Amino acid sequence: MNQPLISVILPIYNVENYIHECLNSLLNQTIGYENLEVIMVNDCSTDRTPIIIDEYAAKYENFKVIHFTENSGAPGKPRNVGIENATGKYTIFLDPDDIVPADAYERLINVIENSESDFVMGKMQSFDDETKRRHEHVTFKQYQLQKKYIDVNIDNVPFFYQVKTAIILKLVKTEFLLKNKINFIEGMKNGEDKYYDIQLFSKAKKFSYIPEVIYLYRARNDEKNLSLTQRDIISTVENDVKSALIIKPLLTQKEFKYFQINVFRSIFWKIGDADFKKLTKDQQHYLLNLIKDVAVGYDSDITKEYMEVEEPIISLISSGHIVEALDYNLLLISRRWWFKISKELEKDYKKSSKIRNSNFWKVTSPLRKVIRLVKRVS
Repeated sequence: MNQPLISVILPIYNVENYIHECLNSLLNQTIGYENLEVIMVNDCSTDRTPIIIDEYAAKYENFKVIHFTENSGAPGKPRNVGIENATGKYTIFLDPDDIVPADAYERLINVIENSESDFVMGKMQSFDDETKRRHEHVTFKQYQLQKKYIDVNIDNVPFFYQVKTAIILKLVKTEFLLKNKINFIEGMKNGEDKYYDIQLFSKAKKFSYIPEVIYLYRARNDEKNLSLTQRDIISTVENDVKSALIIKPLLTQKEFKYFQINVFRSIFWKIGDADFKKLTKDQQHYLLNLIKDVAVGYDSDITKEYMEVEEPIISLISSGHIVEALDYNLLLISRRWWFKISKELEKDYKKSSKIRNSNFWKVTSPLRKVIRLVKRVS
């Protein structure tokens, strides 16, 4: 087999309900699945996942399986092992419950093969697991990300440090990864990807970005497979803070001020969730005190540009006013909850109004009157 064009690395654990759709999206790539090296690293799954991925490996010679004998408990080690085994000209990551649009890799290859970039990235959309309805993450609605950036570097566009572009959106030269020893922090259940991301930006001489959807992220609804954030707000925020403090020495003061926005987004996604109110007061205070280590020295102007609503809370936390910050955060959570309820009521009202104004409703009006009359008599 010739050198693969792209090594696709999947850290895998208990995804029997999704892995077929994920792997089939690789088989359907317009660049041809034969140009892919699919490295599936099984972290001791306990469901039927190992059987399924072994079936793909048996059927397609470029689908390779690595079975761990001991669960690592986090995606960092499986991803690092994937890098060690990658033989493709380029490397990209894929989470095993998500989907890659058919032309995604072709779009990325067309850019990186015709540029001087060490990596190229695109954007993603989330889709609901039940309705399949898609929506774009707020990150990619920013005006800066509506245009292409070809062969830029982080000095030219420092705002990329605040963008949650995610490792799964980046096609990277494998030689660049190995030469710079770029890898993941092992043992962290979340936040480890930020370390990888920052290394890419800080060490790349040039990189590119295209405002095109190259990834579909599944918002999973099944209770047995809640996200890490849904399972444990405390440990995930702890990891966010830990990874931020590991990364801080790698950046200049200016760069870190942009990166802080990236961290704040991850943190507020968790402490801004209604589940945060289920924590004890001591736990809530603990988390906000923990965030202070990241918030100290933040840039108010930059933060207001990207997180205007949350900036007052960050200001209070950074100055040590934890009680006030907590009250403000709980107020925001309630406000978001009521906004969601009002949108749902509005949706129901429009739906019922549409029915009442329909010809069907008018035609069946006499029948409904008869039914009501019969009910009264009986």
